[in-house]
Amino acid sequence: MDDRIFFPDGMCGCIPCCPQGSMQVTVLRGTMGPRGETGPQGPAGQTGPQGPTGAQGATGATGPQGEQGIQGIQGVTGPTGPQGATGATGATGATGPQGATGASAPLESMTAYSTPSQQVPDNAAVVFDRTALQNGTAVSHADNSAQFTIDQPGTYFAAYNGTAAPPANAQLPVSNLLQFSLNGTALNGAATQHVFTTANETSAQSASIIFTVTSTPATLELVSSGGTFNYTGVTMNLFKIG
Repeated sequence: MDDRIFFPDGMCGCIPCCPQGSMQVTVLRGTMGPRGETGPQGPAGQTGPQGPTGAQGATGATGPQGEQGIQGIQGVTGPTGPQGATGATGATGATGPQGATGASAPLESMTAYSTPSQQVPDNAAVVFDRTALQNGTAVSHADNSAQFTIDQPGTYFAAYNGTAAPPANAQLPVSNLLQFSLNGTALNGAATQHVFTTANETSAQSASIIFTVTSTPATLELVSSGGTFNYTGVTMNLFKIG
């Protein structure tokens, strides 16, 4: 009879054999069984503290130059620089021969006036009853007419002087405008204006203009507007200047 008692692997001990003593028990190690399956992975542990920064590595070699980029838009123009110093005056050139004296062109002119007082309705022309002077054939005027006729293309100068007043029955205030007109069209910049506010008020007026005539015959007039007005001492001077 085999009196050995087997204990689990790695254990040994004694058991009582009889009341008088004990029996030595030898525990034999059994053969290792197969490895069991790997258990599931445990949860990740907490991240440890960051380690110290390592030393900077050596600078790498310079890479090849990249392709040239597209041209940028043109910048704004900079401020103008200061003016440079004035250069030295050059030598005076030789005087050229004197040209021949040109012939003086005859003066073309016309002067007309009116001595009696005249009442001019709204948008009608002032009448000049007398022709005082006429030089040449470029301009002409018939007595007791408001029209000055221009028969030659060119540049002309016209000047007017006179006195205006509202009639006795005028509704005051009233604005008087006197303006040059060429072929029925007002010439801008050639007018005189006055606002009458009291009875028996008069206004000394003058107007002048330089104008060009390209097509003839042309007609120049002095048109009154704003109402009916009385005119006295009117004079017109008309010159061909070019």
